[in-house]
Amino acid sequence: MDSPRRILIVQLKRAGDVIVTTPILPALRRALPGVEIDFLVDAPFASLLENNPDIKRVQIYDRKAPWKTWQSLRAASYDWIFDFQSSPRSIIAGILSGARLRAGYRVSFWGRLLNRSVKRPDGTISVTEGKMTLVRALLPEISVAGDRRIYLTEDERQWAAKQIGEAGKKAIGLVPTHRRASRRWPAQSFAELARRLVSNGHPVWLFWGPGEKDYVDAIAGQAPGSRMIPATTLRQMAALLAQCKKVVTNDNGPMHLAVAVGTETVTLYGPTSPVAWNPGGPSHRVIQASGLGCLGCNMNECPFGHECMVWITPEKVLEEIR
Repeated sequence: MDSPRRILIVQLKRAGDVIVTTPILPALRRALPGVEIDFLVDAPFASLLENNPDIKRVQIYDRKAPWKTWQSLRAASYDWIFDFQSSPRSIIAGILSGARLRAGYRVSFWGRLLNRSVKRPDGTISVTEGKMTLVRALLPEISVAGDRRIYLTEDERQWAAKQIGEAGKKAIGLVPTHRRASRRWPAQSFAELARRLVSNGHPVWLFWGPGEKDYVDAIAGQAPGSRMIPATTLRQMAALLAQCKKVVTNDNGPMHLAVAVGTETVTLYGPTSPVAWNPGGPSHRVIQASGLGCLGCNMNECPFGHECMVWITPEKVLEEIR
């Protein structure tokens, strides 16, 4: 097989999925010295890839005018494509790019249009390692993946330091949100945790994103002394997370942001699998309820009493923070 000159990585969405794809990039660069690597992504998540030294160019998928994306991909003359999205629109874009080798996951119907395909990981291994199984379909001898990384600028770090001040460098960040209610630790539990942290002398910062302000503001109202972060972009949020001593979070996009800027995390898991999503190691703690057979169900609505999250106590979380 001829070595490629230009490779396109495709992971269109969401923030967490884009971040857990970044470890693939340095592994590819080591395996194929001199190769140029581009990354195709949806516009809302493109900023996560800024300043990444392993990426030559970030290509934006234009949902309103997809033919512009197809033209741009065609003009780039890619040799290989690793399509980690493996959706109809990503596979069509790959075909129209003219790339001679397109690898992706074995999805129904559309997967038959790929040159190479592997079974999509089932959650028994990390998501990043699952992506590496696809890469190994073309590069069997490739080394291990790197770390999840977002490359902040010095200006971004200085902006964050000014936002939270000197005391904020030792703050505990709390991220109580998730777009799926089934994957949230109860708001009252986050409020109780915030109250205890504040009473123990820890500054507490509450993180929120678009459409989440009212939810988090209600938690702040139950935890006097805690502070909400200002409205931010994804990169500004990452810079604020980098200023925190530790971050307590649901399994969500900001958790991946915190990991990618090197902040210690304590993540609460219920319907999702820590094996798949948590980077592991002593810096990234996992908390799950015990005695439940439905953990990791991946359901978006709980048919029971949401025990997997309700049964996690603030005391247990404080223990892990310590």
